[in-house]
Amino acid sequence: MGQEHQQGHGGWQRRRRRSTGADGRPAATVRSVWGSKMNCKKLAILTMLVWLGGCEVASRSPGASAPADKAGAPARTAAAAAGKAGVACPSQQFDAFLAAFMDDIAVQRAFTASPLRSETVDANADPEPRPVTTMLDGTALRFPVMPGAQQQQRDGLVLSQTELNGDKEVMLAKPDTDYQMSFFFRKGECWTLYRMRDDSL
Repeated sequence: MGQEHQQGHGGWQRRRRRSTGADGRPAATVRSVWGSKMNCKKLAILTMLVWLGGCEVASRSPGASAPADKAGAPARTAAAAAGKAGVACPSQQFDAFLAAFMDDIAVQRAFTASPLRSETVDANADPEPRPVTTMLDGTALRFPVMPGAQQQQRDGLVLSQTELNGDKEVMLAKPDTDYQMSFFFRKGECWTLYRMRDDSL
């Protein structure tokens, strides 16, 4: 009976050892804690992978958009070379551009700055004539702003050109009169009339 009791007691201890972890806690508790630690590690690894994946996508985004930007550059350049009404630049050479500008109102509308700087002389100012500057826009900006070649010939106007810092000044004057108009053009993607001055009294 004592032996059976000892065997039974030993068996109980063996069963107790099998059901107890190394730290003395129940094996179920040990497995639970160990499982929680494993889950935390998995969650941390998964979070890191997601974060790294997001960084990789973000780092690739500018490179992916670069070809599209490069492809769109010629289109933007061509659009910039076209006027406000979708009129193509007549020429990069100023003489050819000016010939088209004078004789085509559509070209004038497309390649005239808005607002346009207009300088005149107030001959009635007191005590003496004074310059007046106006920015013309909308209905105040009337076309044609510059007479065509045939109109110049009929009115006896003489055309001359000068250049200053890359800008072009075109002057129309009528001999033996005070009529004198100057038109100023600046080169960008195309030539543009940005200023005109009436020195007539």
